[in-house]
Amino acid sequence: MTGDSLSQPDLPQVSLSLFSHGLDLDATLTSGQSFSWRRGMDGRWRGWIEGRPCLVWSQGDALRAVGPGLTSAAVTTYFGLELPIREIFSSFPNDPWLDKARTFAPGLRILRQEPWETLCNFICSSLKQIVQIKQINHELRQVFGDAIDESLHSFPDASRLALATEARLRDCRLGFRARHLFVASQQIASSEISLERIAGLSTSEAREELMRVQGVGEKVANCILLFAYGRPEVFPIDVWVERVLRRLYFHDNPRVKHEKLRDFAESHFGPYRGYAQQFLFHWIRHDSKALIPEKKAAASRPRKKSSAPKPAQKAG
Repeated sequence: MTGDSLSQPDLPQVSLSLFSHGLDLDATLTSGQSFSWRRGMDGRWRGWIEGRPCLVWSQGDALRAVGPGLTSAAVTTYFGLELPIREIFSSFPNDPWLDKARTFAPGLRILRQEPWETLCNFICSSLKQIVQIKQINHELRQVFGDAIDESLHSFPDASRLALATEARLRDCRLGFRARHLFVASQQIASSEISLERIAGLSTSEAREELMRVQGVGEKVANCILLFAYGRPEVFPIDVWVERVLRRLYFHDNPRVKHEKLRDFAESHFGPYRGYAQQFLFHWIRHDSKALIPEKKAAASRPRKKSSAPKPAQKAG
């Protein structure tokens, strides 16, 4: 293909109602889940669903998408439009901080992405900012992917990267992560670890299997489970989420260990805690007032059972 393959008038177009789901496309695609989407000057997003290039945009209360081979089912699954969003929200605890996070971006939703690319993205995420992970994703596509047109390249599969060299991967801005990605590609390409098999495992078993992959620790495994395998019960704790948990729920107590934060998140935020995590993550990154000064902190020590810590005094 030559030119802009997504501007052809004969491509199938999908239109889905967002009236009951309330998807905020911009918030969702900038919330650190996926790293291949780019927003155009016209407000439309260019990215990939099921390995196919597409354009998506909001128009009134509808989500519109266009791309080769695109189906309503694929778009629905990718954006989680089939999920019981009201049930998810009603499962959240009575928590003033989570309420603030939800109010900040009420249309934020969790994507359901392809496991291999998601695995690569989060292996490459160590000590990297979102803009840098996007750059790595772009470089991997440009160097190792198949050209769709002048501006679009597919994401390379595991067998393609397994035939590369660590040095060539370093050239894609990977740094020390090149070794991790190179070995991980070989593990997946050789079927030493099967991403398809992981889909059928329990969450704990799937996490253990993912952590056998080079460069995958607990946090990265949980990100993959949440953003690729649709496991809403996992609660990834990165530096941002740890910061919000410590400040707002534990008064920045230095004696609180990571294990206590993890246990608190699992018991406090309910069965859809992965969604709670994503609201908190997006809020703390984009709202400069999210983490108020400790003197005005409105959290008390978390209780063992039900509701979230209630404010000792109102912030601000």
